[in-house]
Amino acid sequence: MSQDSYYLGFDLSTQQLKCLAINQELKIVHSETVEFEKDLPHYRTKKGVYIHGDVIECPVAMWLEALDLVLSKYRKADFPLEKVKAISGSCQQHGSVYWSSQAEALLDQLNGEPVNDLLHYVSPEAFARQTAPNWQDHSTAKQCQEFERCVDGPEKMAQLTGSRAHFRFTGPQILKIAQLEPEAYEKTKIISLVSNFLTSVLVGHLVGLEEADACGMNLYDIRERKFSDELLHLIDNYSKGKSVKQKLMGTPTKSRIAGTICKYFIKRYGFNANCKVSPMTGDNLATICSLPLRKNDVLISLGTSTTVLLVTDKYHPSPNYHLFIHPTLPNHYMGMICYCNGSLAREKIRDRLNREGANNAENSNDWTLFNQAVLKDSQEDDNELGVYFPLGEIVPSVEATDKRVIYNAKTGHIEKVVDRFEDEWHDAKNIVESQALSCRVRISPLLSDSYTRSQQNLNEDTIVKFDYDESPLRDYLNKRPERTFFVGGASKNNAIVQKFAQVIGAKKGNFRLDTPNSCALGGCYKAMWSLLYDSNEIADPFDKFLNENFPWHVMENISNVNSESWDHYNSKIVPLSELEKTLI
Repeated sequence: MSQDSYYLGFDLSTQQLKCLAINQELKIVHSETVEFEKDLPHYRTKKGVYIHGDVIECPVAMWLEALDLVLSKYRKADFPLEKVKAISGSCQQHGSVYWSSQAEALLDQLNGEPVNDLLHYVSPEAFARQTAPNWQDHSTAKQCQEFERCVDGPEKMAQLTGSRAHFRFTGPQILKIAQLEPEAYEKTKIISLVSNFLTSVLVGHLVGLEEADACGMNLYDIRERKFSDELLHLIDNYSKGKSVKQKLMGTPTKSRIAGTICKYFIKRYGFNANCKVSPMTGDNLATICSLPLRKNDVLISLGTSTTVLLVTDKYHPSPNYHLFIHPTLPNHYMGMICYCNGSLAREKIRDRLNREGANNAENSNDWTLFNQAVLKDSQEDDNELGVYFPLGEIVPSVEATDKRVIYNAKTGHIEKVVDRFEDEWHDAKNIVESQALSCRVRISPLLSDSYTRSQQNLNEDTIVKFDYDESPLRDYLNKRPERTFFVGGASKNNAIVQKFAQVIGAKKGNFRLDTPNSCALGGCYKAMWSLLYDSNEIADPFDKFLNENFPWHVMENISNVNSESWDHYNSKIVPLSELEKTLI
């Protein structure tokens, strides 16, 4: 531990609190984790939460105890916390903490001479509710309907707040508590997200919402950069006390530094008195800070489900995906598209192929046959398209279904629906292509024009519709991401990644890496850049700083895609649009 300075990144997720440390060369040098169910069993959570039907919540006191415990592990490891210059991090999104009128006075005790742990000073009197709604909560269907009616429907809600109303989002959760728990709501002086809750504890006083994370509330007018008066008023109808805007501490903060770490952590754990705390943000927002993503770059997480994150300067919202203000880049946004059907859907086809292949009958987890089918170069299935949704899908929003079609490769129009293709091996190639193509057409409105016209004889005036977007085909033929980054379990599968790369068509490269610490690491990078930028030691914006200093040796450059290979999939856009229309 001979480096001059370190930076910490917390990740307060549903099941654990992780704390990561990097040095000034951006190298990970230490990590400690507290697993809630294992290390704090007296809270009796199951995977970090309490489950009562559709109501899913977390005990706030557990988070405080976990913070002490994870820093105690750093101290036991003799990590030089006195050399930590700045802290930031990631917190589970959409959770909300309800502070009482005693909170400020109790937090202020952290600036005295500590003789006890955090629980002694901050809990339970600091909270009007001892639990925080969790992102898995599904108990606000009624409130989501009220929110969308208030602004004339899901499309208007998305235009206003970046997302349609969702169960987990904080605005409907606050409305439910105001309606069903009026006593607790009236006792609530301040409402925090999990992100500014943790920031407040570290600095020893209440701090306002971090603006990017506030976009996950269904309350923030993103274009106007302020809370929506209509939606605030909807909640205030159920309260006679302080307005919800007052409880939220007014307009969210855009500051890079929230304050200096409080005396409690200096005295108890040896932090430097000048250690700065940069506002925590949400987990997905921290993830995009963990990679050198610039405008028009895309991150594709190939897990059980598929998640697409991208950096854009275009505010083009849709009820079927999310837009957040970017946590570090002014005038930029993070787009987020979530699919239910990812690896599980591909595995069903893999298993069927393995059952049919005698050599692989004993190993159902083997991907050899599937991968061979994905990469098979054949013209016989170039007029085939299928969607494979063993689970009800989010994008497009449809029930569970499988559907296969044959289309005319020249016109793009579907000619017939079939129960199965001529060769069942075609399903392997078609599922990967259709999953990748769905990602491609849905990120297209968020990308800048790249002026790459199709070399095929296509009618570019043909109108195609995906979800709520209806545009001529030409709008999908001239937009390609700059770079694509692949993470998640299936990113280790070369065939799947190669096919995704061909369909998505990034102009400047495709990269792959293992990112088990992405949320905490994004916090480390955010802490480092915020301190250096705020103290005028650097003048570079976050994306330039990270691109120039990122440890690129950990990144695998997996393939480059030429225009011809990307152009090949243009003919599948019209039939995909037609196919999806038949599913609604």
